[in-house]
Amino acid sequence: MGAIQLAIQSLIHPSDGGKEETIEQKLDGRLERKGETWILRYLENAGKQDQVRTTVKADPAEVAVIRQGMIAYRQTYRPGERTYSVIETPGGTSEMEVETIDYLREDGHIRFSFRLHMENDPVGHYQLDIRWTEVSE
Repeated sequence: MGAIQLAIQSLIHPSDGGKEETIEQKLDGRLERKGETWILRYLENAGKQDQVRTTVKADPAEVAVIRQGMIAYRQTYRPGERTYSVIETPGGTSEMEVETIDYLREDGHIRFSFRLHMENDPVGHYQLDIRWTEVSE
């Protein structure tokens, strides 16, 4: 497993017509390759009470995001398909429904977009863009 520097950008277009939001993060992480699967691991809010351990498993046809901590879920994203999961937050659990629109995977880059529904209510259109470079340890 090698050390990486991640640049993560999340674009959020709320369903209610609210203001679009962009969240950018620069994080240290680890990259592991198992056959055709890339496994990225990183910590969000490291060392804080709301720390979340995130794993992104990218196969050629789909990507899965596993988050553990204050927010916990395992969601798979497959272009053209609807997938479901349960998200756990301090406020309780909710059902997430995701309709994946597209998915791109190339060296040093993963991007996918999806429509999110929580408890059958539309939340918004999301795009997640993850880029990384390998760094020496």
